Amino acid sequence: MVEEISAKENLKKCSECGGNIIETSFELICKECGLVHENHFKESSYVSNKPQIKSNLSKQYVSLGQRTDFIGGLGTFIDYENTKYLKDKSGKLLSPNEQKLYRRLKKNYTQFLRIKDHETEYRVFNILNKIAVYLNLNRNIRNNAAYFYKKILRKEKKVINNISLIAFCIFYSARKEFHNAPITINEISKAFQNFGHRVNPRLILRDGVKYKKHLCKSSTPHRSEHYIVRLLNEVINHKDLENRLQKKGLTFSKQRYHIELSKKCREIFRQLSPWHRGGRNPFILTGAVIYLANKLIAKEHNQKSVLTQSLISEATQIAEYSIRDHYVNLLKPLFISK
Repeated sequence: MVEEISAKENLKKCSECGGNIIETSFELICKECGLVHENHFKESSYVSNKPQIKSNLSKQYVSLGQRTDFIGGLGTFIDYENTKYLKDKSGKLLSPNEQKLYRRLKKNYTQFLRIKDHETEYRVFNILNKIAVYLNLNRNIRNNAAYFYKKILRKEKKVINNISLIAFCIFYSARKEFHNAPITINEISKAFQNFGHRVNPRLILRDGVKYKKHLCKSSTPHRSEHYIVRLLNEVINHKDLENRLQKKGLTFSKQRYHIELSKKCREIFRQLSPWHRGGRNPFILTGAVIYLANKLIAKEHNQKSVLTQSLISEATQIAEYSIRDHYVNLLKPLFISK
């Protein structure tokens, strides 16, 4: 399908600095300051018909982000390796500005020569960077994951799958940090699947069982308190919460309600002994405690409950029946029936 070019034909100079407008990929930008002026749509070589085969096999032929005219390399070299001065097709020297531009481009492109025989590691670390950005992981988690990956490779002559291994290293590294609360295996596997990699929780657990022995560190079990901030933020930012607050006539503002929920949740956790928590998933237990805290706040102020199990389930991605099970069988007898 051919789209019209959205940029005007007479657009030649940048409105900010007066530089020349050039076309790169799908955009018209200023050569001098880099300001994007217009989008440029052109005929695509990619067949966008709905595929008949429902698998990820077709995704490997298109780069990430579905940029069909960009595959990460030029497909050729710029002049010879040690050339100092670059020339155009007629043999004339390029202008100083163009010399600088193409030298920089040539230098960046030679990185592909430097990764020769290390293509797998380069590809894996590129995936690691994309997943770290997607999951909003901090630098320590990313660097530790890379360290764990290289440490396992030094110990193992051959690994089963490099992609699932880096997924396990991300999970293991995230458990050592308390940034954005611990990341679950399901969240990591979904992130990889979003980028077209066939990684599932079973593969991550398999690599954990097989390779964890090389890391020589015991993982500290996480507590429900580690998930409070993250899950409360997901609940408070739910699209229907504002309407629920108004509908139930709650006198609190959204920010005040957030603070009250946080205080009540921590108060509940202080009263839950290790014996009561035994065998419970801390992530699911936190979701049930948020529901209980909402009930207790409503009871203290003689108002109707704002949160429902369905809303918490939708916001936190915890199954509704799991929240109900923890609430009915554990929390309600301890706190509501008093």
